[in-house]
Amino acid sequence: MVSGLDYNSLLQVLNSASSSVRGLDQQQAEAQLKSWEAEKGFHYLLQSIYIDTKLSLQIRWLAIICLKNGIERYWRPTRINAITKEEKLEIRKRLFNNLDESNNQLTIQNAHLISKITRLDFPVEWPTLFEDIIQILESSSSSSSLNNQILTIRLHNLMIITNQILKILATVRIGKAKLMMQTKAPLLFPHLVKFYNIFFNKWINNDFNITTMEIGYIFLKNIRRLIVDGYEYQNRDKYIQEFMELSLQHFQKLLLLHESNSLDLLEKYIKCYVKLYYNLVRDKTCSFILLSSSKNILLTLLSLLQQKASLIYNLEEEANDSDFWEKIAIKSFIIMKTITNYVFKESRTNIVKQKNDQIEIQQSIDLLKSNFFTLDLIENLINLITKWYLKLKPIDLENWNDNPEEWFNDEASLNWEFQIRKCSENYFQDLSIHFNEFISQFIMNKIENLNNENIDSITKDSILCIFQLSSNSISKKCNFNQLLIDYFIPQASIIGGDINSKLIKRRVCLIINEWLDVKIESNIRIEIYKFILNLLSDSNNDKVVKLTAIQTLKYLIDDWEFRKRDFQPFIDDIIKHMLILLDSLSTVETKIFILNTLSLLLERTNPLINEKILIDIVTVVPVLWQKTDNPNEMIIKNSLLRILKDLIISLNKNSSLIHDIVIPLIPICCDSKSDYYSLLCEDGLELWSSIMKTIDSNNMANSKLFDPELFEILVNCLINWTEILPLVLTIIRSYCLISVDIFNNELGLKIFVILKGYLKTMRDDSVFLTSSILEISIMQSSVNKEMFYINLLKSGLFEEMIEYLVRDTDSPYCEIKVSLPLLRLMIERPDLLITNMITSTIFNRLLRNLTKFAKNSFDPKVRKLYLLGLLSLYQGNFIQLESVVIIPSERINDINEVEYELEKISKDAGISTVLVLYFKKIVDLSLSFVEEIRESPSGDLKSYHKQTAYDDHDLLPYEPEHEDEEEQEQEQEYALEIKIPPTEERLRYTQLLRSFDPVRKVFFKDALRGIVASVYDKIGRVLPAEVIEELEHACS
Repeated sequence: MVSGLDYNSLLQVLNSASSSVRGLDQQQAEAQLKSWEAEKGFHYLLQSIYIDTKLSLQIRWLAIICLKNGIERYWRPTRINAITKEEKLEIRKRLFNNLDESNNQLTIQNAHLISKITRLDFPVEWPTLFEDIIQILESSSSSSSLNNQILTIRLHNLMIITNQILKILATVRIGKAKLMMQTKAPLLFPHLVKFYNIFFNKWINNDFNITTMEIGYIFLKNIRRLIVDGYEYQNRDKYIQEFMELSLQHFQKLLLLHESNSLDLLEKYIKCYVKLYYNLVRDKTCSFILLSSSKNILLTLLSLLQQKASLIYNLEEEANDSDFWEKIAIKSFIIMKTITNYVFKESRTNIVKQKNDQIEIQQSIDLLKSNFFTLDLIENLINLITKWYLKLKPIDLENWNDNPEEWFNDEASLNWEFQIRKCSENYFQDLSIHFNEFISQFIMNKIENLNNENIDSITKDSILCIFQLSSNSISKKCNFNQLLIDYFIPQASIIGGDINSKLIKRRVCLIINEWLDVKIESNIRIEIYKFILNLLSDSNNDKVVKLTAIQTLKYLIDDWEFRKRDFQPFIDDIIKHMLILLDSLSTVETKIFILNTLSLLLERTNPLINEKILIDIVTVVPVLWQKTDNPNEMIIKNSLLRILKDLIISLNKNSSLIHDIVIPLIPICCDSKSDYYSLLCEDGLELWSSIMKTIDSNNMANSKLFDPELFEILVNCLINWTEILPLVLTIIRSYCLISVDIFNNELGLKIFVILKGYLKTMRDDSVFLTSSILEISIMQSSVNKEMFYINLLKSGLFEEMIEYLVRDTDSPYCEIKVSLPLLRLMIERPDLLITNMITSTIFNRLLRNLTKFAKNSFDPKVRKLYLLGLLSLYQGNFIQLESVVIIPSERINDINEVEYELEKISKDAGISTVLVLYFKKIVDLSLSFVEEIRESPSGDLKSYHKQTAYDDHDLLPYEPEHEDEEEQEQEQEYALEIKIPPTEERLRYTQLLRSFDPVRKVFFKDALRGIVASVYDKIGRVLPAEVIEELEHACS
């Protein structure tokens, strides 16, 4: 293989690499090219081969691709093996050498290459870029020479390159490039306009010569980019003012020409003019308005909307010009929308861009208010929109009839910027807000004349549409509740399947959707539920009507004012009809839509749904699951899993009725060896979590949920799904609430090892769940509890928690939560903490932070847990009095001095010293706590049952007996809507706290009295006399 790099060797390697036969020679050639990338001169030689037009296209193509990729990788001077400054200079000198290239694809690749260099080198390394382009243009400035075919090609290729340059410079947000482009733009602009004029006049007077039209068009594209991105204030430049006048003349001329000639290039010109106006209005609204031609441009666009309204309305999808005129109309409406909002909307985003030009902004607003937005114009505009653009087209009705599901999906999902009817609806809503007084009267007049027999059903639908779209503007001028009951629902309740009936039924549903934000009275909502049920049960109604009814139902259920008790009488029947409709659907989108609505309904109406109905829903799942193995329909399985999750929660302790269906789905979704793993694992974990939360304690003995295979899957999910770590931890917590024995094996040890690795980098929610898991496990009773502690210590998680707690922090939110399981361990097994403490200095830092957290904690149950845990350290024989070094208590905060003393003695002596040192502080905190609280003799207190920031909000004890009467009175309406029966897991947690939580079961004075009595003889002498007196009083 060739080893030395020169022109001939590179040419030989490129020839081998571009071979159409894939073989060893080609692979070696590719490897050689890769190795040459770092060599000096490689990219210059690639350019030399590309510009040699005598070589084959394949070799030149590969050369330009390699060069372009090399620029991307090695042009920046900071890159390893960067191209040298000298080589870059030589490459830049020849960038425009191939302007007579006849192959368009090679020209485009060269344009991309030059634009990449421009982005990196302009203006610092290549300040003459724009002058270079101008010089090439000037060399072709003779009008007669433009007949020369080669010169024409050169200009065409130059404009392709310039277009890419302007495009990439417009994207610059940091640096001088865009600013310098705006400095240079006035130099280039007159030249572009001159050539544009030459070619435009040439082709328009020469029978539409395609080549001439093409080059004129590419000049127009560059002018469009330069006007929008090359100037900050277009209205201040006289050449732009002149060109915009010229562009309008040409635009109007081409519109007339298009009536008799629909050449593609002619349409490209028209689109380019409209895009120029569109981009200028969107990016520089103020500058556009202050152009002398702006009003005439807007009037031309409005005239176009008027003239082409009938054509656009009657267009068929397969028609040649359907897409063209609809796109022009959409752009025109968006221009009008932007202008309207700029003038009448108080918050104008582009004011921020032009904050130093308040005078011009105000001038532009006043100009349009006085000279453009007249009442006549608004009236004509509204009539135009209502008469043509809001109406359903014949093609809409045809698609509705032929493909009802697809038509419904399109209506529900289409972006308003891509469909003319949606776009006009959006603009009409703006008009209804800005011209409230005028439009409200207009709408009410239209509504009053709806019963006119001369109005056809399509027109009636468009009139109802403007009422639908005007909820924000006319809500105060009409009684919607009364109108709905007296007119809309009766009109839509007429039995029949003809198009007139279907139109009004669909439209009334859409009106309800839009007017939900208006206060709809509860008794009216009940009438709406009846109306929806009638639509779903009537066999005359087609899929579009029924799907729209369900869409309305979804909005109603998801609304803040939804009351499930009002909806209860309709639940069963509506679900039955939803299931019937689901069975008849064929498209993925509509099936998912029904399933998601069902899921929402289950969530919002829990626990009111009849158990039989819930089981009926479950029976649908296996059938749909089997039908959706097609790759295009797999996503339906996600919705089915969510449905099952909501069904499990609704069934609660009776969820065991469907365990035979749901539990086998866990390995199918969550096992990494499953085909469904990547798609369904997250939803499978959600389902798993809901099963664990609702499983009845009496039905756990033979449950497959405790199979070892499932625990293996759970551990793998803990490793592989860190982005949803809280969900996996929730499942682990659910298991340990049932039995702590899940940690008494190798898998339990593995879980602890994984958590140890995560602890210091976890998000707060995961830290809280990890702490909760350990707290619950420590409170649990077990015949094999010792194994739990062995695994906790062996895994390193215990040591990691200590390290987590001894670090300095100004905001110990998570540290307090992590300390709670440690405190419970100290209460149950203080010896484990003492014997597994690495050094006495670590022990000192731990007690320092724990006492600080105890002092600063506002939650009484957390403070009590701190104090019980700290006092528990004094229960055993951990204080070796003979080896204690007495450190004065006033030096307790001087950590350096304390640690200096501790390092001089043994670990055991140091621990004894630390215990003695902190005894007074712990006693002081205990006495303050005794003064603040008034526990019952059992050790309980009402404030221990109140929710605080350190509680797990998704797992709270169920204790209605501890709720304040005032809280119960406040728990009306909204709170009752989200209130559901407690899950079995919540009841298990409540029972655990009642049985084993020392905060609720230990009378603190007794605990304090017992500890003080047991250690008083040893360390009582370190306490001041006044503290001893307080202790005696508190413990008496």
